[in-house]
Amino acid sequence: MKNLASAGHTVSLARIAQKAARLAQVVNAATRTAASGAGLTNADADVLLALSGAPDHRLRPTSLSSACGLSSGGTSNVVLRLAQAGYVNREANIHDGRSTWVQLTEEGEALTRSVLDSAAAEHARLRERLPDDTAVAFEKLLDSVLDHLEGRGRRPGPTPPP
Repeated sequence: MKNLASAGHTVSLARIAQKAARLAQVVNAATRTAASGAGLTNADADVLLALSGAPDHRLRPTSLSSACGLSSGGTSNVVLRLAQAGYVNREANIHDGRSTWVQLTEEGEALTRSVLDSAAAEHARLRERLPDDTAVAFEKLLDSVLDHLEGRGRRPGPTPPP
């Protein structure tokens, strides 16, 4: 493959970011479809998935809001709806009487696993559309790009003459 950079071909970071965002939309649509199939809104799914990934499957409401990109009022509404459905419960923080925890119930854990399994199956179907080794190569390229942009990688210098 010829070196496109040396041929004067450049791509803006904005364009790369747009394509990465589109890829995220395609992949996230599978999760949204799985959530919708389980009768969940996007916000419901975000809360359940955030709790599922948290230690002991619980978070404080403020942390849950941050993790899901929801306002405190939006988080309260979602938590109330999920609590009424039996998927989460609120419990007092025994170390701080002013705060509470939001925790997945067993039913919430089972529902979240079901949504994740359904999404994973769709992700696998999407992955199968890619030519062999494309996902592995693409992940390596993304890792390299992120390492360089976040200051962890070194830009290769000129190749010394033989």
